[in-house]
Amino acid sequence: MSHSGEDIKAAVLRVIAESVDANALASAIGTHAPTPAPAATQAHAPTQGTQKLLERIVLGDILDDGILNARPSDRSFPLRLFFGELGALLAKEGEIAEEAFALASGLNFFFRAEMEPEAQIRVALEVSRSFYVVAKDMDPEMVGKAAPLLAALMSSSVERVKLEALDHVKTFDSSVHERVPDADPTGSRIVRPVTFLCRVLSNNAVKAKAQVVT
Repeated sequence: MSHSGEDIKAAVLRVIAESVDANALASAIGTHAPTPAPAATQAHAPTQGTQKLLERIVLGDILDDGILNARPSDRSFPLRLFFGELGALLAKEGEIAEEAFALASGLNFFFRAEMEPEAQIRVALEVSRSFYVVAKDMDPEMVGKAAPLLAALMSSSVERVKLEALDHVKTFDSSVHERVPDADPTGSRIVRPVTFLCRVLSNNAVKAKAQVVT
């Protein structure tokens, strides 16, 4: 009996939802989920394996203390806030939780999988796309500060290129921007970014333009 990709995805998400303690998920990156009733806590207490899975999902073994324990005065604090929001979304239900899970999974794959440089760049750009999907309902000011930090963090794991967030740029520039298909083809004001920009380290040339909605 064959199973479609969606069937497998649904089964995996169902198993995780049934076995994961939302408080453990949120607390792994310093956020707080609502306290469940005692009976629910006993029924769904995470196993050691589940806890390890949760820590990997939220990159607890990749993000250093400078991010996870950042204070409001620290430069990396917006990134801590973003991952806190991401952890809270993972504990919710519905489409936003699936989008958050997709981003967390994409980040894990990007940082952990061994890939050819070109493949890693493509993955990085798709992860940035997922970042902006998840960030669309978050505080714009926080997202605008967290985006360049995430781009810099990801850039440290790719060869010969660097990723840049262009959230601060509000006017369309064809040298660094590319409109998505459903954008206004004549619009000059950027409504929102869709992906990061990718430059070649050796000469600063644009390798992949940042996709935007105008």
